[in-house]
Amino acid sequence: MPHRNLHLPQGTEAFYLEEAYVHRKLVRAFEDRCELWAYLPVQTPVYDFYELYRELIDRNRESDTYRLVDRAGDLLVLRSDITLFLARQMGLVLEPEDLPVRAYYGDTILRHEDAHDISKNEFFQVGAELIGATGPEADAEIVLLLFDALDQWGATDIVIHIGHRALLSEHDQRDRLAPAVAHRDWATVQSVLRDEGLSPSECDGLLELYRFIGSADELARLASAREGLGTGPRAAIDHLLLLASEFAALGYANRIRIDLSEVGSQAYHSGVVFQAYAPDTADAVASGGRYDGLLGHFGFDAPSIGFSVMLRRLQSRRGSSTGHPTPTAQHLPGDSFRKRFAEARRLRAEGMVVSL
Repeated sequence: MPHRNLHLPQGTEAFYLEEAYVHRKLVRAFEDRCELWAYLPVQTPVYDFYELYRELIDRNRESDTYRLVDRAGDLLVLRSDITLFLARQMGLVLEPEDLPVRAYYGDTILRHEDAHDISKNEFFQVGAELIGATGPEADAEIVLLLFDALDQWGATDIVIHIGHRALLSEHDQRDRLAPAVAHRDWATVQSVLRDEGLSPSECDGLLELYRFIGSADELARLASAREGLGTGPRAAIDHLLLLASEFAALGYANRIRIDLSEVGSQAYHSGVVFQAYAPDTADAVASGGRYDGLLGHFGFDAPSIGFSVMLRRLQSRRGSSTGHPTPTAQHLPGDSFRKRFAEARRLRAEGMVVSL
């Protein structure tokens, strides 16, 4: 018997039969919801010129990207971040009069993950981007679309933690503060703030702020008691309070947490940022935020906000697949293939699953 080795190269995955069926159902449900919100599909290339993205790829993730040399000698990078590739492509085809543009995608990403960390791998993402719109209503729209998709998948227990990148803007000159706050590494946060020349009392005040997770009312009380907040952080808090009030009015008060340690999972995030967490998963099942300067890097300056969903994490929750069992096929008896085919055609027209 020939040896059957199902081990795949790191950075790839495959879906088979029932698992693939559920995966496609989740993707189709997302596509249907996006189109009801007037979002249109986009398809990004599998690879592009590495030099175009070199400055934008997170330094902690650069070693995970796959690169190759094409036949002309150019260095290429495989798609490890759909938002980056989408921003580049949108910058090539959009004109100012096209804005705003609403787009969605569902596609593979390719990157290396350590074998010991295979449980956290994610190689297929769905997501949506709102390009050319800014302000609280645009931010609210993209979060509400994510809620709508989660509800369609039956994931109604997922809570979104929302923060703001501008809370760091005045004290992160060397890009050291954001990763420390995101990992809630308070010792490093304190060290960075001291290196920025802040006094011990100023450091303590900012640490209290960055540690905050709670309601809008609690944040409002904390902010009113804090003196010396800069213009940027104060405006960021006011923006979060405004968004929280909108979400509460629309019935999402219990599914939103203001979390000021949420400062963005990507270096290009610039404003509101958020991640979605389920009670039975350690890692976020979705993440997103505003990235107003990203398209400008590719020559088309337009404010943008979006999110991506880690579909594998969502699909594997509780060992099930969010309400999409594999259909049970009815097998038709009888010796006559023609009769079985005719009966199967009739039953399929009524929506039944039939095998010959």
